[in-house]
Amino acid sequence: MLAIESLFPLDPRYRQLRAASEAHFHTCFYCGCIATETDFAPPQDHWGAYANHGQSADNLQVPSCKECLTLLKGCTMALVQQRREVVHTKLTRKYQKAINVYLRWSEDELAELDFSLKHSIDAGLQLGQESHRRSNYPGFPYDVDGTVYPVEQIKPQAVVVFGERFEGLKAALVHASKTYGLSQGKLAQGLELHNNNLEAVILHLQREQQQASLERELGRLCGAFAKEHNQSRRYVVNAVKRYMERDQELSVHQALEKLYQERVQHFK
Repeated sequence: MLAIESLFPLDPRYRQLRAASEAHFHTCFYCGCIATETDFAPPQDHWGAYANHGQSADNLQVPSCKECLTLLKGCTMALVQQRREVVHTKLTRKYQKAINVYLRWSEDELAELDFSLKHSIDAGLQLGQESHRRSNYPGFPYDVDGTVYPVEQIKPQAVVVFGERFEGLKAALVHASKTYGLSQGKLAQGLELHNNNLEAVILHLQREQQQASLERELGRLCGAFAKEHNQSRRYVVNAVKRYMERDQELSVHQALEKLYQERVQHFK
């Protein structure tokens, strides 16, 4: 099997970054896709500037895919690591919507959709998963002039949720959704509002759920009370809310009993 560098003419000013293992031949060093192009660190038309000023430069010819090479257009950085960070940032930005779909949807939620919507969401989920992988690709061990350089395989940043540790945000979102009965989409969306603090998002959504449940109970019980005692529903709801604001230990039932004892029974 021919390594990717054999497909391109070598520039004598640059050394060749070669995959140390056959498993990574023809692989883009930046994102892990198939390499069909070559990138130069620094770019060829900036090589002289770095050389003449003695600035730090890798002077490497790097296997790359077409998209990563396009994303690096205009980037004058001379170190491979810098150029990879640029690629990852731009990949994340370009595919942010798809990555959000990947983070916000679980397989269980997907299974509940009708066929057409499921097909559409599934396509976005697959693209998002692939984009997430590419934008976090660590590279591979490589050889330069006979010396092999290892590349640290970066593990996904661990996420701790109420003492439980997860390898990556997606796993934490899936767990939180199933454990606390919360929408995975709302959990992912809430991260933007809570500085990526998943615990804070969970607590916020639980409070919202409790408030919504209380409002439903309030409407149902106050409606029944108003009908039974020939009172205005709006009057009953407002009165019960005032009772509960004054004494936060009161339940809706207890507040209605107070209303009956203090304001209703004497006027029947």
